[in-house]
Amino acid sequence: MKKTALAMATTAILTSSFALAGGHATSVKLGVVLGFTGPAESLAESMARGAELAMKEVSASKLLLDSATVSHVRADSTCVDASAAAAAAERVIASDKVDAIIGALCSGATISILQNVAMPKGVLMFSPSATSPALSTLEDNDLFFRASPSDTRQGQVISEVL
Repeated sequence: MKKTALAMATTAILTSSFALAGGHATSVKLGVVLGFTGPAESLAESMARGAELAMKEVSASKLLLDSATVSHVRADSTCVDASAAAAAAERVIASDKVDAIIGALCSGATISILQNVAMPKGVLMFSPSATSPALSTLEDNDLFFRASPSDTRQGQVISEVL
């Protein structure tokens, strides 16, 4: 339930930002760039399904401006190969013409995509799980958002709880 709510909120935020930014889009295409192979593959499928369900529900609701619809395309960041992650993001932007990226799953892949692809191309990026403290201070031109707090913040909260 929490995953679905988070995915719906993410989709609504991402899609409404396009509708408000440059006229009223009739469709928004999101790239779901997660580690479908590699050390976090057991998490990627459920994250992708949650995001895709949210996209389907938001589209069906007809509540976006001009009843815009949301579609998606998947790509594999691998979680461990920064070059593969950047190439996957480049592909969904250049070939599939996505408006934004949901991903990556792992911090290293996220940083690679952000620095090498998303920022240079001005593409919005939202990570559901990247927790590296480096992402808190990395120059992102206000193009990067994440759902999970940094490891530093998580450590602070745990130390207060214990």
